[in-house]
Amino acid sequence: MEICVIKFGGTSLKEEAARNRAVRLIRRLIPEMKVIAVVSAMGRYPDPYATDTLMSLAKYLTPQQRDRLLSAGEMISTLVINSLCRQNGILSDTLSTQELGIITNDHYGEAEVLTVTTGKLLEKLDHCDCLIVPGYQGITLDHEITTLGRGGSDYTAMLLAQALGLEDVYILTDVSGIYEADPKQNPDARHWDEIDYDQMLKMIDAGARVMQRQSILFAREHQLRVWVGSSLQVGKGTWIQSCEDSER
Repeated sequence: MEICVIKFGGTSLKEEAARNRAVRLIRRLIPEMKVIAVVSAMGRYPDPYATDTLMSLAKYLTPQQRDRLLSAGEMISTLVINSLCRQNGILSDTLSTQELGIITNDHYGEAEVLTVTTGKLLEKLDHCDCLIVPGYQGITLDHEITTLGRGGSDYTAMLLAQALGLEDVYILTDVSGIYEADPKQNPDARHWDEIDYDQMLKMIDAGARVMQRQSILFAREHQLRVWVGSSLQVGKGTWIQSCEDSER
């Protein structure tokens, strides 16, 4: 059974038209493989279900309570995209945080992953063509929800891909790959077809916010190839990989 892990960022799910594009992409992939779609919370502040919007609603919470609140955005996304998939004739299902299998410590807000189990995921994937799962979160051994740091849905996708023995992960966002500068601010910014993990980490350390740092460290450690592209412009993107892979 061939499996593809693809992550949809919040801007890729913000509006109905964007969500329909995501579902069409899933539908194109399904004849060839099973799809695990990792989803972020829809949109950005002040969109109603975005992470920063949820954070603004309740500021006087314990770290444990805050993680419980912030995890809700991704759970809403899983159910909305699942409904849309089914509406379009796709045999889809979802996983809850408890079923996801990402076990963490209790460092709320930026939890450390202890282990990833895929039993429930594979069990459900046997009975559907697309499994939609929440990014950005895990669960402690005491069954408390935790979050994996801002941008943690990237990390979720890589954790699942590595646990399933996959080599590639696909990250869809609102830009068509990695640029030397923000292409929205600088239309002439250089686009990379390929970039090394270490180059990507230097860009993140310099302020680039395309990827979560922890996710790239994890990808480098496990030699996962990461494709970053736009949900609006299928085909154009950037491979993040080792120098050896780039030279092949």
